Amino acid sequence: MRHLLAMSLLIVASSAAAAPAPQESWGKAGVSFEQYRQDAVECGREGYYLDISQTADAKQLVRASRRLDNLNGTFSGNTPGVNGIGPPSTDAVDQMARFATNQQHIIESTRPEQRFRNIKHTLQSTTDTCLVGRGYSKFALTDEQRHRLRRLKVGSAERHAFLFKLGSDPAVLATQMVQPTAQ
Repeated sequence: MRHLLAMSLLIVASSAAAAPAPQESWGKAGVSFEQYRQDAVECGREGYYLDISQTADAKQLVRASRRLDNLNGTFSGNTPGVNGIGPPSTDAVDQMARFATNQQHIIESTRPEQRFRNIKHTLQSTTDTCLVGRGYSKFALTDEQRHRLRRLKVGSAERHAFLFKLGSDPAVLATQMVQPTAQ
């Protein structure tokens, strides 16, 4: 059963990995490249290593995983028909149908996609709070900037340099700054 849940989680994660170029980035006027990279790494780590195990969403995913594991013992496969007489397939088909229905109910009631979005938001909020605390502000990338960014390999030195150039430019920050939203 864990394999089914793990595959579901993988599908959700892979769809997030295929997301388009970011719409926004972070910057701080006059920051050095070294400080910019250090702040990005340290704030990214704060979000990445945040303990989410006690959040309601993580607890619900754990409960669903346990329920799916326990559901494994409810399907016995080829059992004989009524009073041990008759073809076993009728009862087995009914059991399989109940098993599948119960499994689907557990997954749907858990709403894993929403749970993962909530966890992602928690992790991102932690990173964002760290950056704001270090004096960074969020700015919107223009269509041209996003187009250029898509051409640069994620994690490459060229991409880092491009985002630094934008994020340290006071004119870019002044004209493209994103207004904070109340949460």
